[in-house]
Amino acid sequence: MKQILVIILLAIATHTAHAEDCAEGSTKCGDGVQCVSKGDWCDGGEPDCDDGSDEEASVCIDYQCTADYTKCADGTHCTAKEYFCDGAEDCADGSDEANCKGGYAADNKCNDDDVIMCDDVKQCVFNEFWCTGQEAHCDDESDEADDNCLGYQCLEGYVKCKDGKQCIKEKYLCDEGQPDCHDGSDEQGCPSL
Repeated sequence: MKQILVIILLAIATHTAHAEDCAEGSTKCGDGVQCVSKGDWCDGGEPDCDDGSDEEASVCIDYQCTADYTKCADGTHCTAKEYFCDGAEDCADGSDEANCKGGYAADNKCNDDDVIMCDDVKQCVFNEFWCTGQEAHCDDESDEADDNCLGYQCLEGYVKCKDGKQCIKEKYLCDEGQPDCHDGSDEQGCPSL
């Protein structure tokens, strides 16, 4: 009798261990056991949960995308912000390209407060991709043009490099790594350890 009780208790303990919360950055699948990275939820790809719950439309409609992702217009999946207005449809409904070339309101303004119109008035680019000092996101490269970047105010959580042409995340200031600013100013004048 004691052996049967021990086996039952072990089975309960094993099930309980699987039912605990997922690791940080993961979400529990519909089966209540499997955990999948939040970045893989509602991404429009093949299901990552064995039960397919991470791609179910009824789940994805209410799912809040992770920080670097934006919901497609149909609300059924999240697409990386960097893929919006890149010339390739990543949303099943094509909404990641809808407000780009030719898809503006009648007054030729971007339809979202989180984006800036490129100089060619044909494309909108998310603010966070403006003046990064990296590859241009506007076809006309106006998001990295010196004249535009010198007058651009960096977003909250970002700082402008000394030359005024690039914004970097504050956390990269004095991080004792490779300079993130092209002029190296993010690693200059840092306190010694």
